[in-house]
Amino acid sequence: MFKPLISVASMVALLGMGGMARAQDLVLPSIPEATDAIVDMLADTGMPRPSKVKLGTCIPAVDATYPGQVACTVAVTLGAAVSENQMDFYKQDGKWKAQPSVSQDKLPFPDPKLD
Repeated sequence: MFKPLISVASMVALLGMGGMARAQDLVLPSIPEATDAIVDMLADTGMPRPSKVKLGTCIPAVDATYPGQVACTVAVTLGAAVSENQMDFYKQDGKWKAQPSVSQDKLPFPDPKLD
């Protein structure tokens, strides 16, 4: 009879830890950097500067076009309104940039990390 060297539970735990390690390897913008990136993205819309930005869940971006591109859920506060969105962040010429994300299906909505 075949005797496995590792239990299924141990294998699942190791796989989960591997996912955590990959998530921890993500390089993310700071809150001020994310805010500036969002302001730059919205520059031509006439919208005011967000009074608060909060990053939630972040993952490697789906269909990334830039090295290190990450997709995050973001809570953006404009005046009294809070909007939850998904945005991609990437560095270009040493500066963080933001763009709409195509990773919506991989990110939680609503994101409990933004509560």
